[in-house]
Amino acid sequence: MARPRKHDQNEILDAVERVVARDGILNVEAVAKEAGVSKATVLYEHPSKRDLIAALVLRTIKADNAFNQQCAEYFAAEPDAPLRGRIEAARRSPPLQGGNPAVLSLVSALMQDSAMRETFRDNQNSIGQELLATASAPRAARIAWLALEGLKFQEHMEMHDWTDAERTEILQDIEALALTGIVKPGGQDD
Repeated sequence: MARPRKHDQNEILDAVERVVARDGILNVEAVAKEAGVSKATVLYEHPSKRDLIAALVLRTIKADNAFNQQCAEYFAAEPDAPLRGRIEAARRSPPLQGGNPAVLSLVSALMQDSAMRETFRDNQNSIGQELLATASAPRAARIAWLALEGLKFQEHMEMHDWTDAERTEILQDIEALALTGIVKPGGQDD
């Protein structure tokens, strides 16, 4: 039996995103049609829907990490560069109007699959360790990071619609907390 020829996996994963965004569900036949390949080609590299979602989650994490790293490079010579880079990344990527069904589906998949949650959790732990290890005021950095992640979570889950002015102000406040290092009462960060 002839082996299917390799196809660009990014094109297949792009098709997954488009199908989920358009249809609200993952259908392998629809993904194959959207990618312009056979169902067998899609299933050759990703034998199940879970594998397709896992590949998309991993690609999303890698792309997010790369974007945040690119933004952090702007602050490389300054204190708290990784955290400031994450704040800058949030500035550069405002939330989509009307949300992103593919993101919502990914979050749903993460919550239902322990292995995917573990991948996401490991990534978040790694980010947290880097941010705290490079922070000039670790307690303030931790609170700033949590605030930033909370803002992004609310936006991704469409829990709150911040105006552009409010969002800008929130990001400025998060950055001010990170840079001033003020956390009270009872802490050492000042």
